[in-house]
Amino acid sequence: MRYYPIMTLRNFIVFEGIDGTGTTTQLRILQDRYREKYGESSAAVFTCEPTSGEIGKLIRRCLKGELAYNPDTLARLFAADRCEHLYGAGGIAELCGNGKAVFTDRYLFSSLAYQGETGDPSLPELLNRDFPYPEFLFFFDIDPDISMARVESRSGDLEIFERREFQKKVRARYLDVIGKAERECPGMRVIRIDATEPIEEIARKIWDITGNLPIL
Repeated sequence: MRYYPIMTLRNFIVFEGIDGTGTTTQLRILQDRYREKYGESSAAVFTCEPTSGEIGKLIRRCLKGELAYNPDTLARLFAADRCEHLYGAGGIAELCGNGKAVFTDRYLFSSLAYQGETGDPSLPELLNRDFPYPEFLFFFDIDPDISMARVESRSGDLEIFERREFQKKVRARYLDVIGKAERECPGMRVIRIDATEPIEEIARKIWDITGNLPIL
C-alpha cells in the first residue's frame, strides 16, 4: 500500500519529530521572526495538531490520560481532526489557496508513526492516504534518550506516549515513514534537522529556507 497521495500543497510546511525535539520552540521563534520582518499582517499562519477545535480538545484529553480510547478510535479521531484542519472553514487548504504560507506542528506523519505503533498500522495508512503532502517537511531527529530527558525535566505530568521505550519505537517508524514518503513524492522537500544542535543554529537554518515564503 502506498503511504501517501501524490499531491502536494504549495506553501504548506510541516514540522515533525518525536516528543522533545523542539518543533514547538522552533515554530514560535519562526513566528516571531515573521512578525518582526512582515508585521502582524504577515502572510504566514502558524498552527498545530491536535488542533484547538472540539475534536482536537478531545484528543488532548486522551493524550493527558484523562480519557481512554481504543488505539484505532484514537487514530480515527486524529484523522477527523486533520480533515477539519485541512478542509474546514479557514483551514489549511483555503489559506494556502489564498496565498498564505501555513506552518503546522505535526501532521499525518505523526499519525503514521504514533498510531502506526499503537495499533494496526494499516488503519492510519488508510485514514490518511487522501490527504495532501506538504511542500516542505522538516524532520527533527534526535536520540530518544536525549529528547525524553528534556521532556522529563519539564514541570507537569507526562502524556501517555512520553515513555522512552515507546519513543524509540516511534523514531524508528518515523524514519521508515519519511523515507518512503520522500521516495514516493519527489515534489515534497524533506529537510532533516539535527535536534541536538543549538536552538539558534537550528532557527537560522529554518529561516534560510522558509523566510521568503509564501512564494506566489
